This record gives sequence, structure tokens and C-alpha cells, in this order.
Amino acid sequence: MPDIFDQATAIEEMDRPAAIARAAGRSGWSGPDPVWIDGVACCAECGDAIPQARRAALPGVGVCAACASEGERA
Repeated sequence: MPDIFDQATAIEEMDRPAAIARAAGRSGWSGPDPVWIDGVACCAECGDAIPQARRAALPGVGVCAACASEGERA
């Protein structure tokens, strides 16, 4: 039987993604969807592959970091 520390850890692990999204001020990506080429998510702006780490950090993201940064400057 798990002790109170194991239970607290399990609850924290379940709540972590939602807490990160709230802290970042977003619940997901609200821009364009990625373009899928041969099963690879690609940037809707430049066509470069979107790294898995970026897609994991921002579910549904459709632009690469460089294009997102360029769009913020405009």
C-alpha cells in the first residue's frame, strides 16, 4: 500500500501538465496546424520539421520556433 508521500507524488505528476499550461498562460496552441509531410509535423510557415520537444511542450503547435519568433517581432 502506498504511503502518503507516494500518493502526493502521484497527484503532483497528474497535475503537472495542467499547472505548467496555466503558468504559461495557455492551454494549447491557438495558431495554425502543422503541415504533415510523410508523417512528420512541419512548420506551416517555412516547411521545416517541428522538433518533438517543441510539439511536446506546446501541443498542436504549427510553426517552428524561428517562425514563431519572427512573427512576434512583426
